[in-house]
Amino acid sequence: MIWRLVLASIRQRPARSLLLLFGYALGVGVTIALLSIGGALVTQARDQTLIGGGDLVVLPAGIDLETLKTGAVSSMFFSIEPAPFLYREVLSGPRFEDRVTAAAPWIDDELLYLEIDGDLIPISAGANIPSLAAALGVAPDLVAGDWRDLPIDTRWRAPTDAELYASLDRLHVPEGAAAGDSTWAEWHYFNVLLPDDAGWLYLTYMIAGEVPDGRWGGRLLATLVEPGVGERAFVFEVPADEVVFVAGQPDLSIAGSSVTIGSDGVYHLEALIPSEGSGDPLRVDLSVAAASRRYLPPLDIGGAALTSGYTVPMLDGRSTGQICVGTRCRNLEEAGTYHDHNWGTWSEVTWNWGQATVGEYSVLYGGVAKSGQAEGAHFLYVADSDGFAGVYPIRAIRTQWRDDPLKASTPHSISVIAGSGRDSLALEIDVLHARATALPAGADTSPALFYQMRGRATLSGRLSDTPASGMGLGFFETWAQAPSSTRASAPPPDPSQSR
Repeated sequence: MIWRLVLASIRQRPARSLLLLFGYALGVGVTIALLSIGGALVTQARDQTLIGGGDLVVLPAGIDLETLKTGAVSSMFFSIEPAPFLYREVLSGPRFEDRVTAAAPWIDDELLYLEIDGDLIPISAGANIPSLAAALGVAPDLVAGDWRDLPIDTRWRAPTDAELYASLDRLHVPEGAAAGDSTWAEWHYFNVLLPDDAGWLYLTYMIAGEVPDGRWGGRLLATLVEPGVGERAFVFEVPADEVVFVAGQPDLSIAGSSVTIGSDGVYHLEALIPSEGSGDPLRVDLSVAAASRRYLPPLDIGGAALTSGYTVPMLDGRSTGQICVGTRCRNLEEAGTYHDHNWGTWSEVTWNWGQATVGEYSVLYGGVAKSGQAEGAHFLYVADSDGFAGVYPIRAIRTQWRDDPLKASTPHSISVIAGSGRDSLALEIDVLHARATALPAGADTSPALFYQMRGRATLSGRLSDTPASGMGLGFFETWAQAPSSTRASAPPPDPSQSR
């Protein structure tokens, strides 16, 4: 009966019947094609050969594997900025050497356009590091030519100490809005412990101002703290023609005082800085070498609010040489040393910062904020004998204050709470020494006090569900609004005393 109705309908309206049949067939065909493509993508996503031969694939944030494979517009120009760090310190580092056989960077089938005689010719190109691709078992079949690592490949996967520190510590020239900002500053900072815990030295080599426009200069800063002697500050400012540096390189010379990296990866520090008062000058002649490769790669920590870059080439360094004030010299042998490097614009910017060696761990925390804007993200970074151990968002930084009748309030203790769940850490700091510098009020801000502190730190919590603890000494910095009783009597401001 149904077939009779169908045939009768076709005889009466043949054109309409054929159109409906074609429409149904087209819909069914498209559905079958989409299901086939989806099934192929799932199969390819599980195919190790097609994803570079690995069991684990690390992708740029916000991009999935299917997007990369289909070559969508959103997959163009992607990058993983800390890729060298991830490769050296995580995927091929000692922590997972019993679980990771090989790892390799991989760019496959990128669509490029080559211009020849005014015509754009589409080509497909890929890239990898030959030795690492071979170790992963996905080396291409070589038809002709030579396929081996170039020097740049070797520097990427296994840099020498000199190459590593040169890449971490390179100097910058401000760009964009920062180029015309007179508060631009960049500096190498070293913190050296004196023998037998008999004090410490803050040493800064700084360039600042509108560098591209020629309105800038150099500054040498130092603070020497010794028991029984107290604190002594040393400052020396020079014009731009006495500063020598090359963008992209780490070496910096300011009126003959210099930071250089030797071919062995050892830093050489030379400085001659007059006393801020009428005392003897400070003379520094040190060699600084890493005791272990514990470092933080270059990061943008300012976000959209401000330009602020930060790296720590040496969380765990050792200094050998001499520090002299006048004719009185102190010899150093393997003295504990910390080195970091900052760059950015610093108008109405404050920060929390601290670093300590607590048992087997090197711990670093920090974050910046600009006045009148939401406080930026803060992080806690942990390294141990295997290198990078983890980085965690900070949930709270709490400072307890003590009243000092001579200096107004000073920090008494600091609590840093980071991570959650199986990665929960707490850093408790007892402040042993605090130095306050008064900074002036801006157009829309109150005067501020900048604190540099020495303290005893205690780490507790869990790293990947493993108990983590330790105690040790470290250095810490924070800011506070100056109390009204301090504003009128504060000493002349000197923002350069910040690191």
